Amino acid sequence: MTTNAAWRLGVLVLGLLGAAAQAADCGPYRVGLKSYPLVYERDPNREGEYRGLDKDFFDQLSARSGCRFELELESQPRIWSRLRGGSLDITSWALPTTERQAWVRFIPLARSSPVALTWRSQAAAEEADFLARPGLRAVVVRDASYGPSYDALLQGLRAQGRVSEVGDLDAALRVFMAGRVSLLISYPWVLAGALRERGDELMMSDWHPQEPGVLSGLALSRRTVSAADQRRLLDALQAMQRDGSLERLLRQHLPRVGLTPLTRIEAQP
Repeated sequence: MTTNAAWRLGVLVLGLLGAAAQAADCGPYRVGLKSYPLVYERDPNREGEYRGLDKDFFDQLSARSGCRFELELESQPRIWSRLRGGSLDITSWALPTTERQAWVRFIPLARSSPVALTWRSQAAAEEADFLARPGLRAVVVRDASYGPSYDALLQGLRAQGRVSEVGDLDAALRVFMAGRVSLLISYPWVLAGALRERGDELMMSDWHPQEPGVLSGLALSRRTVSAADQRRLLDALQAMQRDGSLERLLRQHLPRVGLTPLTRIEAQP
């Protein structure tokens, strides 16, 4: 081999190595996740391991994008404070707000609608049935909003003294599952664990299917996730949507009621 040919070969090899290194250089990104049954929970069969929608989702997203993720269990308030402060990079199934958009970029993946969780034994699967029985009560998270129709329902129930208010979602779930109230309104991924544990006793219904619902998906830190990696993750998510992988993951882990995968995935500005 001539010196010139060897030099060219060396340049080619270095270029390929550089491209490979560049392709692998995505992350590791710190992902903050709240523990929900079926979404992200301890695996009882593997000590120290987790399972659920988020585990499978980020495994697939890593394989598609080449990005690396470190999944961290956090409370909801700390997820947002850490994203804002730069000590966390990503979270999943986030709901966009004007305030949050200042420091994260959202990539919506699904449209979620609040749903009503009731007890089968009380035969209140429809809103009219519930309203017609003054002895039935609801539990709500203080200051939470679920869209115009559900908010109007809860306002009417408050006026009748039929609402118990609690400070957070975990408390609301405890009150409902203890049988102290007959209605809990929330999102499908929040209620999936209750359905798994006592599905034969519970009903999950969409009382207001005409409501547009809210978008939920990934939130990427504008401060710590580079623009190139944001594009890279978006490309991988679009590929997962096109081949049906994303919808299969959602249907595998979560109830169908109140959750609709998007047919087009685009990042918000």
